[in-house]
Amino acid sequence: MSSPVSTLNNQGIARTMPVCRDADLVEEFSESIVEEGEMKLWWLTQASWLVKTATVSIAIDPWWRDVHCEGHWQKLLGEYPLHPSHFPRLDYVLCTHWHDDHLCPESIPRLAEAQPWLKFVIPSRSVELVESWGVPSENIISAHGHGPIDLGPLQVWCIPAAHEELDFDETGASWYLGYVLHSSGVSLFHMGDGQPWPGWHSAIKKAVARISSSDELDIALLCINGNDNLSHKQAVDLVEKVRPKAVIPMHYGMDPGNTVEPEIFVEEIEQRAPSQSFIIAKVGEKISYSNGGIL
Repeated sequence: MSSPVSTLNNQGIARTMPVCRDADLVEEFSESIVEEGEMKLWWLTQASWLVKTATVSIAIDPWWRDVHCEGHWQKLLGEYPLHPSHFPRLDYVLCTHWHDDHLCPESIPRLAEAQPWLKFVIPSRSVELVESWGVPSENIISAHGHGPIDLGPLQVWCIPAAHEELDFDETGASWYLGYVLHSSGVSLFHMGDGQPWPGWHSAIKKAVARISSSDELDIALLCINGNDNLSHKQAVDLVEKVRPKAVIPMHYGMDPGNTVEPEIFVEEIEQRAPSQSFIIAKVGEKISYSNGGIL
């Protein structure tokens, strides 16, 4: 695997380098064999993921910025493992909300151009925005909130997210979503950005039961950076109430003004839920889930 020299941000801090990146990551993803009841994941920074099951390949909240150009994005603390024009072949992209580190104006048009068959699951209130970027309307699947999307080998249940607060229009559509996914016998909850709201934990559990053969959630991807997201303590609150089989914290390590060290999550979960399976992801590193455990 290639090992480029770390670059510096505009404060002179060496950026975190991906464990695997570029062509090496594409090859690893493409050649990974995933059986029924298994899932493989690669963290791409923030809330951005590649996910592969036995039947489907997806990206969630893919985002990218040129950290080497002049300007605002020089502040970022990490390097990206993939340019959006060079992602592995995907079936679906799911975006949770309109903030540009989730619904990315740099990534989405490039992905759509590079992979013209690709379908994009987009919160309904952001569909016009994505169309304005040149993504064909026939490639966009509108996600409303509090309901299912049947994508054949990928079942999706949309759950509103309270990014500071719940925000619905007159039709009940939310600006912000999380997704419970089920594919090939494995369920995954990607929370998007948000904080707890009354009924949230039960909504997650009900969604799992509705789209899978089990009422047990396999994997939870949880923000821990606080502010308008879960704090590390609130993330463990969710773990105690939802009881996923495996937990992976996310949304830290990129924005110097909005990050935490993952060790605070480790300390909290080991104290309050010592039997809980979890892993601290490294950017670009493959994570394997099988038989109820994470490797």
